[in-house]
Amino acid sequence: MNKLFKDERIRKIEKIDNLTIIATENNTYCVKKNKNKNIIELFNYLKAKDFNNYLNIKLIDDYEISNYIKQVNGNDNEKLTELAYILAMLHAKTTYYSIFSIDEIKGKYEKLTDQIIDTKAYYEKLFDDNVILNYPHPSMFLLIRNISLILISLDKSKNYLDKWYELIKNKNSIRKVINHNYLKVSNLLTGDNSYLINWYKSIKDSPIYDIESLFKENFKIIDMVDIFDIYRSKYQLLEEEIYLLATRLLLIDKLNPIKSDYINTIEVRKKIDYLSKVNSFLKHYMKD
Repeated sequence: MNKLFKDERIRKIEKIDNLTIIATENNTYCVKKNKNKNIIELFNYLKAKDFNNYLNIKLIDDYEISNYIKQVNGNDNEKLTELAYILAMLHAKTTYYSIFSIDEIKGKYEKLTDQIIDTKAYYEKLFDDNVILNYPHPSMFLLIRNISLILISLDKSKNYLDKWYELIKNKNSIRKVINHNYLKVSNLLTGDNSYLINWYKSIKDSPIYDIESLFKENFKIIDMVDIFDIYRSKYQLLEEEIYLLATRLLLIDKLNPIKSDYINTIEVRKKIDYLSKVNSFLKHYMKD
């Protein structure tokens, strides 16, 4: 660390997870390993688009260095509301249209179709293998009781994917934006301004990937309808984008192959609670 601050006298060093906080005689800094070699290029692009809700950083060797921002206390709902506004602004200021080929769209459609079919077959097999047991593990008992929710959700996912494909295949361009793509509420700092941090998963693609990330990362604490309506008041999703968002929200992952049934039970419960929230959310916007 002395190498990074050779012109300043270090007074205190504090480690918090993967972050190092360095207090010098003149300032306080945050230091962490850089995970995105194009981060300066990304921030220059955002600056050119007049989006300023990111922390200015310096890259020294493999480290990102930024000024320490004292976090203003606020509850999660307040931060999620702020996040929805910032997200809409990010998308509005970085929107552009990209030409695509029908083969590209068909490939995406087929990949998602295969993923839905494979996931449904996986959960059907889990059900078939365990429903015949007199005493299935608690995780599998929970899955058996809720298998209808899982399978119906996957069927809806395929239905929305088909509708997306019918709309998009007749177009020749797709709307893209900068997606932060890692929208945990903890990745929003609120201080003198509001800042999105941890941009290392950022991508240029449809705006739905940020909405998906926002919901999946925060579904336990988020009012999906309220937050989405705040976002939509500033940036409207297109019809085909809504269908693709619904497709991806309803497509859950397989269970992790963990030996502990206690952990598996927590994972199954989490997936059931998530799907219940997603289905409730989609009732406000989708026509099945």
